[in-house]
Amino acid sequence: MSESKPKRLVAFGEVLWDCLPRGIFLGGAPLNLAYHAARLGAESFVASSVGRDFLGDETVKRVQAAGIDARLLKRHPRLQTGAAVAKLSGSGDASYDILRPVAWDEISLDPEDFQIAEEADAFVFGSLSARSASNRDLLNELLAKTEAVKICDVNLRSPYDDKALALELAKRADVIKVNDEELGTLSGVSGELLPGIEALHEATGCGLICVTRGAEGAAVWRDGEFISRPTEKVEVADTIGAGDSFTAALGLGLLEDLALEDSLNRALKLSAFVATKDGAQPDYNPAELFA
Repeated sequence: MSESKPKRLVAFGEVLWDCLPRGIFLGGAPLNLAYHAARLGAESFVASSVGRDFLGDETVKRVQAAGIDARLLKRHPRLQTGAAVAKLSGSGDASYDILRPVAWDEISLDPEDFQIAEEADAFVFGSLSARSASNRDLLNELLAKTEAVKICDVNLRSPYDDKALALELAKRADVIKVNDEELGTLSGVSGELLPGIEALHEATGCGLICVTRGAEGAAVWRDGEFISRPTEKVEVADTIGAGDSFTAALGLGLLEDLALEDSLNRALKLSAFVATKDGAQPDYNPAELFA
């Protein structure tokens, strides 16, 4: 990041604990993204809710310790802090059993909180947090009010993988990020990268679409310009949070007016590093990582 005024990023949605065989890790795509945005020098916020319980207390402590502004992280009076039981494949890929209802299903903001989102440089949202009607209403209100660059980080997790809902949210975005499986689902084009991207553009009108492809790297399309790059080969611990770190690095690179290819390369480098670590929020020095 440059030494100019830090960019403000607000990530809206789920905050939860990933329960893995080797322990529990604080996560949820929006919080993971906010963590990496803070590490990269942004003024970072997560808009979510946790319970008035031990895991909620621990979440707030860790969010603040990570340099994330916690003003938009609320405490729900009834519902417990979210959790997801994750199962890892032999290659480190994760599948989830996401508990409900939990605190992040009922995110609420105070009137003064809206100004924070309205004045953001980037507003990031996903499809999973829209599984509840109250969150959909709040998200629609925030999207209507903010002048930020709107980044839709699609997160289709069965059984919360409503294609129609995800497409409606994607239509509100300036930037869409999907993985290759989500691209096939939303575009209706299976196994073909560029035709799938072009079909998703036609369906949403979005001018910048990014596709993460796991070990194959990632591709980005902007108004007809198409760039595809491989990722470096690494020893994968787990892939949890790798895509979220990618979105943070790519989004902030775009806000800093880095060349599209430079933003993509930086995002790939960070996500490859995260995949070598347990959990989604490893410690690192960006200056050293990107040297």
